[in-house]
Amino acid sequence: LNVWKAKTGIPPKTEGLVSRMALNDNKAGMEGLDRDKINKIIMESSKGSKFYENEVKREQQVNQRIDKMMLQKEQITEQHLKKAQAQVARMVVELEKRRDLTRVIVHVDMDAFYAAVEMRDCPELKDKPMAVGSMSMLSTSNYHARKYGVRAAMPGFIAKKLCPNLVIVPTNFDKYRAVSSEIREIFADYDPNFMPMSLDEAYLDFTEHLEKRQSWPDSLRTHHYRASSDENNELPQETTPDVTDLSPVLFDDSPSSFLCCEDAGSAFEIFGTSVEEAVREMRFRIEQKTLLTASAGIAPNMMLAKVCSDKNKPNGQYRLPSTREAVMEFVCNLPVRKVSGIGKVSEKLLNALGISSCSHLGQKMALLSLLFSETAWHHFLQVSLGLGSAFIPRHEERKSMSTERTFKEMSAAEEQLSLCRELCEDLANDLKKEGLKGKTVTLKLKNVNFEVKTRALTLSYPVATADEIFAVAKDLLKTERDNESPQPLRLRLMGVRISAFVSSDEKQPLQKSIVGFLNPGKAELGESEEKTTLEEPQQSFFQKARAKRLQLQAAAASSRQEDSSGISSPLFLDARNCAASDEPDNDGACGASTSTSDGIGLSCPVCFRRVETADLAVFNRHIDQCLSESSAQKPSQHLEEGDGREAKRAELSAEERSLGSTSAETASSVNGNHSKSSSLVCPICLLTQDSDDLILFNRHVDLCLNQGVLHKLQSETRSPINPPSAPNSKALGERDSPSSPSKKVKGSCITIDHFFR
Repeated sequence: LNVWKAKTGIPPKTEGLVSRMALNDNKAGMEGLDRDKINKIIMESSKGSKFYENEVKREQQVNQRIDKMMLQKEQITEQHLKKAQAQVARMVVELEKRRDLTRVIVHVDMDAFYAAVEMRDCPELKDKPMAVGSMSMLSTSNYHARKYGVRAAMPGFIAKKLCPNLVIVPTNFDKYRAVSSEIREIFADYDPNFMPMSLDEAYLDFTEHLEKRQSWPDSLRTHHYRASSDENNELPQETTPDVTDLSPVLFDDSPSSFLCCEDAGSAFEIFGTSVEEAVREMRFRIEQKTLLTASAGIAPNMMLAKVCSDKNKPNGQYRLPSTREAVMEFVCNLPVRKVSGIGKVSEKLLNALGISSCSHLGQKMALLSLLFSETAWHHFLQVSLGLGSAFIPRHEERKSMSTERTFKEMSAAEEQLSLCRELCEDLANDLKKEGLKGKTVTLKLKNVNFEVKTRALTLSYPVATADEIFAVAKDLLKTERDNESPQPLRLRLMGVRISAFVSSDEKQPLQKSIVGFLNPGKAELGESEEKTTLEEPQQSFFQKARAKRLQLQAAAASSRQEDSSGISSPLFLDARNCAASDEPDNDGACGASTSTSDGIGLSCPVCFRRVETADLAVFNRHIDQCLSESSAQKPSQHLEEGDGREAKRAELSAEERSLGSTSAETASSVNGNHSKSSSLVCPICLLTQDSDDLILFNRHVDLCLNQGVLHKLQSETRSPINPPSAPNSKALGERDSPSSPSKKVKGSCITIDHFFR
């Protein structure tokens, strides 16, 4: 390993030094530190800890990747490089054609956000080195602590070794979220569709705002300020600058820029119309509202804007001109680690190839295309050209939303479930603000050995509320706990993520239900109907199925009459056979609804007439006759005779209508739903049913669609195998009595259930 390091100019590995744990001084406020001294303290403080063991393990894995990569490099020939270079050249031409310099993208990053909030609320901390987090992990540190090498994502016990006087303040995310909401209100004034990346940073597109700003009067660009705001903040406050000291790259020299006025004890400032002035105005408003400072970067795309926001930290801004020459010059000497998406692993792999800056990326792009995946080297190529997304993704394009928490070792099941519930509530609040729903719930867990595991479950429906998310996350957590049994699950990090967001069409469907589709004149659900629907009690499928089963059982119990003929219709099961079954799938399989008025009435699913009989053999023969009459008609006659059928329905006797009304009321009482019934119109025969029984209605539609085939099957299956007058035939009541096990009818008779299966 040290041989190829010597060839590439990389110093050999220092004894006991794990490069993954070495100080990363790319953070603002960490310039000019004694890296060797700090790294030595980090190594000595870490040895023997699980954190150190995990970093050593991962370091070895990276070294193995490097060894494998160097072996692949040795096998690459000049011919391979020439071919790869031609491919890279073609890709460069395509990317240059798509370069967009017309947008103005701004990346805003709050300065030491968590620490700044704590110092604002506790002024005695502002002159002390302090950090926010715990002894396990720090979330951020102030600029005093950074002078000692203390930074975010560093274990607190190591930070204490670097800075013994360090004050560690516990996190208070409720307070940070409240401040973040105030900041985002200001962001929305400049870009309503801004893209928050965390509580303290966001991307904004200023292009449209600048177009409107050009015609704004001075009154819209005037903001009052309080002169004593700098007393409550650690960072130096930006006052009215001296115009003679301004760089033309940083500020605009428009006449209205930097005009400060004092009138009768009131101080205010008028900002200009340029992008620099607009961003400075936004930062000014954030400071006046929250007493916190922000830094910003202005560039033609998101990748460059993020790099620029770190140039003049803290409490500053930097603009990269929107020209190709300026972009390429800016990228030329940019360290690869400064670019978002290139972490310590990628940095080490690139350093092994002698690549430390973005200019080196362009020079060795052909080699990178042969050693890295297509996705990786495409990203490296875009970085070397200074290319990035010029359009900020909106909510509809967002892929996921997550929240996670780092903590001390936690092994108690109750504590883990409580934390999981808190994370789900936080995530649900974020989803509610964005108006999002997702189908995939992912649980992220890191144990005390720093092993990260993720478990995910994709649902058939979108979720957004805390209860819905927690129901899934709880099961995923239980599964992981069971896998660790009998040992307890010892965690130090937990996170919950929602992805697979539904589209706007799925969130707001035009067709509410099949009832709304089939009801004439109700294509859309009005506000009044929607309100009524929400107020009425909703029943699940299983509740409706159970109510239907109870209804059929009551009808069967009151109609225990034996069928002397022993005929079983080849197309329908009898109602008592359906009632005897406990399976929801069999509910209403006979296609008949019962009535309990003065007697038992069965509704024919073909003609919708009520047959006043409890004898199912008679009822089945009536259905056969209806099918025969219906299939004998030509299909073209259905629409012509639609009006006649409606008239026929209108001629039903008052007694039949009364029985039908009583049946509907009885079914409604059993179901526990007293909403008024709606009329359903068959889209095939245009016949109206006075009941909202969807099981019966769907069976009728099936019969209409397949009546020709059914009639043919009916005639073909009437064979001597099971004749009506067979001497040994059992009565229908005996064969299918609920008190005795049901038996299958021998022969080739086809039931309606068998046909539709």
